[in-house]
Parts: sequence; structure tokens; C-alpha cells
Amino acid sequence: MREAVQKSPSIEESDAISYNNNGYNLIDSSPKKTTEIVNERRISASDSNDDDTPYIDLTLNLSEEEKLYRKTSKWYKFKLFLWDSVDKHPTEKKFLMKLDFFLISSSMLGYFIKQLNASNMKTAYINGMDEYYTMNQNQYNYLNTLWTVGYIIGQIPSNLILHRISARYYLGGLEIIWAILTVLMITCKSLNGLYAIRFFVGLTESGYFPGLEYLVGSWYGTKELSKRSTFFAVAGVASGLVSGPLQSTILNNFAGSSLPAFKWMFVFDAVISFPIGIYTMFVDPNTPSTTNAWYWTKDDKLVALERRRRIGAQLNTRRKYTWKKIKSFFNTWHIYVFPLVFLAYNNSCSAINQPTFEGWMKLGLKEPQEVYNRMPAVLSGVGIAVAIIMSYFADFIGGKKNHYFVFAYFVCLLIGCSLLSGWHIPRGLHWFCYFLVGVPTSWGQPQIFSWVNRLLFEDDMKRNFVVVCTNTLAYVTGAFVPIFVWDTNDSPRYFIGFTYTACLSAFGLIMTGIAVHFIRRDEKVKERYIIDKITID
Repeated sequence: MREAVQKSPSIEESDAISYNNNGYNLIDSSPKKTTEIVNERRISASDSNDDDTPYIDLTLNLSEEEKLYRKTSKWYKFKLFLWDSVDKHPTEKKFLMKLDFFLISSSMLGYFIKQLNASNMKTAYINGMDEYYTMNQNQYNYLNTLWTVGYIIGQIPSNLILHRISARYYLGGLEIIWAILTVLMITCKSLNGLYAIRFFVGLTESGYFPGLEYLVGSWYGTKELSKRSTFFAVAGVASGLVSGPLQSTILNNFAGSSLPAFKWMFVFDAVISFPIGIYTMFVDPNTPSTTNAWYWTKDDKLVALERRRRIGAQLNTRRKYTWKKIKSFFNTWHIYVFPLVFLAYNNSCSAINQPTFEGWMKLGLKEPQEVYNRMPAVLSGVGIAVAIIMSYFADFIGGKKNHYFVFAYFVCLLIGCSLLSGWHIPRGLHWFCYFLVGVPTSWGQPQIFSWVNRLLFEDDMKRNFVVVCTNTLAYVTGAFVPIFVWDTNDSPRYFIGFTYTACLSAFGLIMTGIAVHFIRRDEKVKERYIIDKITID
């Protein structure tokens, strides 16, 4: 076990050209140390990837019989498929159990309420808010646009702040602030007040999702990322499954009260957001090098650091972002390609997020209300199941094939939207196309961000920056493009919308292919670099 040392947290900074998995880039290559308190002592946590001394011994001493069993037993491989801690040291198993329970539970709850809050605005509009404020569709669009503007403005500054301070207090604080803002919405007497609050709600929510993705990428290894990222992503999808019944119950129970029924939904959102925010502050573990969570033992903290050391991951030193550092991120391809891949994914989701499926059932098939209100929930349920299964396969095959699932997403959308743009297709094929378009939206997001986190683990600051930029660009175009391509006057056919999404999916396929090309190029360059270095030595 690594000896604890008493060392100050000063950092000597020097820049040099070095090579890592991120390509040639201006990165810090000098040894740097970050310190953390462990049982009132400081342990040195190197972020230079040069020190091969284990923090704690997690070696498994297996008998030849056990090695053969693990190699040949189908039952063992099935257990490993179901959960990735089966092949780990008992100390690491206990660590992962705690990490999964506290980090993933707080992430899922927070993302669930964030998405529920968003869906409740739409429900409020069609259940009395429009009449209360004498609103029209354009004014409702302004509310959404102002939220999006706040969301875009706040994302990059928010994640730069997150990198420097305690994540649990920051993310928990964001949840509590947007709960307060949601309560304040019931006090608004005019639309102007509502506009202002929605802007600030977007501002406070902006750092939450990319912050969660960064944290998950800070704790989990290559073969663990896809599942965990998918768990909290599908929690957002699940909010759509429960929002309908919850909203109906609230509207029915509070109809006729002194407070309009739609405002009670805002109260409900705030009531469940507050305890989730407190819970996040209580259990979020920060990052491996900065954690002071109450549930970690000294060995747990060493296990966290050792897991990062084993894969060569850089630790969070809470170093300040400089312009020089930020500009260095633009010397490699990641900052240009991944935001475009996610833009293609995020904006193509409008093919099912818009009332396309419901409109076809209502106007085309003349289905009753209970059918076209229920089927989107069925679609979401199938999407959740498929997303989880795919995430298990992604991790089981080594966690290095996220691009396979991203390719699959864009192929499904390209085929489905191309057929729907033609419109005059058999009824059974119509049903199939909506499922082909709707189900993949649940797995696209976690696969893309797992890909980014896995690829950039050697540069913590760059990983954080690329994650937030990847998320931001999609909302820039998503703020105005749907207004033009998903015109409600085109319902239910939406020829322009489906054609646009098919083209966007083709673009996504191209950008995914470009990303794969650059990754393989970098791997070849790295191999030559290592061979040359060995030859010189």
C-alpha cells in the first residue's frame, strides 16, 4: 500500500508537448500532486500517469482451477454480463456497491425530476396556463426559447466552476435553486415574470446533465461506463412514463381550489426537488481525488485512486482553466467532431419528441384518446429496456465499441424517417417506423457520452470541457430549427420534418465514421511513438 505522506498541495506547472490517447496535444507532462485528507492524514495522488506504485493491492490470487473456470464457464460469463464486479477483488466489489448505490441513485433522482419539470410545462400549458395568462402558441414557444437560451449560456461556465469546487454541494445546490424558482412561478401575475423565471430555470439546470456525465466518467472504467450512463439517462425517459398519471391526479384533486390546478404541478415539482437536492448534497462523492464522502473508508478512497491509476486516468486537481489550456483543446479533433455527432442525435430526436406519433394515431387512424395518450408511454418503456440491454452488451464486449451502437442509432433513424417522409406506406410498416424512430432515442445519448468519457480519460480538464461543449451545441440549433421544420400545420405528415431528420441522420453517420477514422489514426500514431521511444531508449 502506498505510504501516506505529509505534503502541501502546491503545484509546479510546466507545459510540454506529450503524446497520449487524445492525440498530440499541449498537455502538462510534469509530475503534479493533488492531496486529499484520509483519516486525518494526506495521501499523495499523482495525476501524471508516471507513477506505477499501487495505492492499494487489488491483485486476485487465483488458483489454476479458478482461472480455467473463469475462462471456460458459461455461467461465470453470464454472471459477468449481468454485473461487472464479479471478477473484481472483494475490497473493490464493496467499493463499487457503495459507489453505485450513492452516485447512481442521486444521479437518477436528479435527472428524473429535471425531466419531469420540463414535461410539466407542456402539461400546464394545455391544462389552464394558456387561459390564465391569455397565451397563444407563440408565447409558449417564447417560454421554451428563453429556457433554452439560459441553458446554453450557463453550460460552459457551469462546468468550469464544477471542476473547481465540490460537486455534491454544487449539483445539490442547483437542484434546490431550480426548486425555489419553480415555486416562484406560482406567484407570477403576468407572462413577463414567467419569462424571467424560465430563463433562470434554464440557467440553473444547464450544468446538471453535463456535470453528471463528467462525474460518472471520473469514477468508472471502460467496461463500466455505458451501464451507469444509461441508468441515469433512462431515468429521464422514465419521467415521461409517470408524468401523465401524476399530472392527471394533481389536476383532478386540485381542480376548483383557490390556486389554479396547473400551478399545483409546480408546487409538486418543488416539493420533490428539495429532498432530492438535500440527498445529493449528502451522498454525492465528488471525484476520486477530492472525495470526502462520509461513507468511504480509508481503503475505499485508496481503491478509488487505484482504479484511476490502473487505467492511466488523470485525476481532478481542481486546477484553474487558463486560456492557454482551453486553446490547446482546439488543437485536436475531439472538440469539433463529438459536438456534431451529438447535435445530429439530439436534434433527430424531434422525430418522436414532436407530436408525430400521437398525431398520426389521432388524425390518421382516428384512434380514441386513451390509445394515442398511452402508446408513447409504451414506446418509452420499450426504449428503456432496449437501452439497458445494449449498455450491458457494450460493457461486456470491452467497453470500446460505443460507436457500433451510435451507428445503429443513426441507421434506424435514417431508415424510419426516410419511409415516413414518403408517408404512403402500409399501416403495419407505419407502426414499425415509429418504433424504429422512437426506441433508439433512449440508447443514443448514453452511448455517445460514454464514448467521450472513455476516450478522454487521460486529460481530465479536456474531458470535462469536451463533454459540456458536446451537449451545448445541440441546444443552439435545437432552440430554433424545430420551429421551421416541425410546423404544426404539416401534422400529421410532417414531410419537411421527417426529410430533415433523415438527412441529419445521414450526417450523423458520416460524423461517427470520421470519429472512428481519427481514433484509429491516433492509435497507429501512438503505436509508432511507443516503438520509436523503445528504440531510442
